[in-house]
Amino acid sequence: MSFFVKGILLEQKKEPMLTRSTLVMRQEFEYFECDFSDVPVEELSGEQIIELARLAEIVDESDGKMLWEKLEKANLGEGGTLVIDAIDDEPYISSQMSIGIHQPEKLAAGIELCERAVSPEKTYIAMYRHILDSNFGIPGKIGKYKVKKIGGRYPAESRVYRHIPKGKNSIIVGACAMLHLARAAEENRKMTTCFVTVAGDIVKNPRNIEAPIGTTAEKLLELCGLTDEPEAIVVGGSMTGRAIFEPENETVGPTTRGVIALARSYGTYSYTCIGCGRCDHACPKALSVCAMRKFAEAGELDMLRHYDISLCIGCGACSYVCPSRIDVAATLIKAKKQIEIAKKEGTL
Repeated sequence: MSFFVKGILLEQKKEPMLTRSTLVMRQEFEYFECDFSDVPVEELSGEQIIELARLAEIVDESDGKMLWEKLEKANLGEGGTLVIDAIDDEPYISSQMSIGIHQPEKLAAGIELCERAVSPEKTYIAMYRHILDSNFGIPGKIGKYKVKKIGGRYPAESRVYRHIPKGKNSIIVGACAMLHLARAAEENRKMTTCFVTVAGDIVKNPRNIEAPIGTTAEKLLELCGLTDEPEAIVVGGSMTGRAIFEPENETVGPTTRGVIALARSYGTYSYTCIGCGRCDHACPKALSVCAMRKFAEAGELDMLRHYDISLCIGCGACSYVCPSRIDVAATLIKAKKQIEIAKKEGTL
């Protein structure tokens, strides 16, 4: 039996953000009205819970989709699995894990509501377990819900489906969305905030922050403080995010997992591909990354389909290990979009 797992090992750098409580920025909260406000939370029906998610305008941070639409389409029943995504396997990022660690009761309350809406046979919370730089242990349970500790190399999210029986229905929802669902049921409160990790090697007071949607990256960095002028600021995830150059004009939203400020950028220069094959070995989907990059740069989109480019999950592992500092992932993601457009236009 092989224990080898495709991907790359990463330093997590989740301290001190993970063990510090979430910093909540001040704001005026927004509330909604509904016809069943007098119904106790424990008596809400599945249809009412879905309606609450719609009225609260909850966006699932794990995929950017409206939560109510996901719940309405999912009717899991026998054999169905509900997975709560609190994995956070990228360096620095711990915005989802922090919900489970510092607000477990609220997370469990949101999960219970979600269960009533989709009727799964099985429910569990997924968290990344290889956090070697933290003294805080990942809990075995949050409320009555089991925590599955996803191990192996990055990206761990690609292995969540290993725990789901093949051919069975499943739904994955974000931990932050569950917190907002609990608030919607208990307080009729709209989702007007998002959870963001603010960190990096020059951030003075790194924290997980609950920030109003629309807060600028500059404001978050000012709140935490910088010890030096950053050469690179990344918004999103440290692996899958994007570099920004005007933090005063960049705002955070439901899917913004982090704002990372770094003293040195390794993406500002690149060399010619040396054909070492490290990108192929790092790919968790075992794709021929090096060949695909060459076809993508040459604009040979039809060839890319033969190499299963549709299976690329955009994890960024190929770019991370490239000794020539080529942004391979960005090239493949762009090519995937070009293929989708060509298919719609009937040119491919």
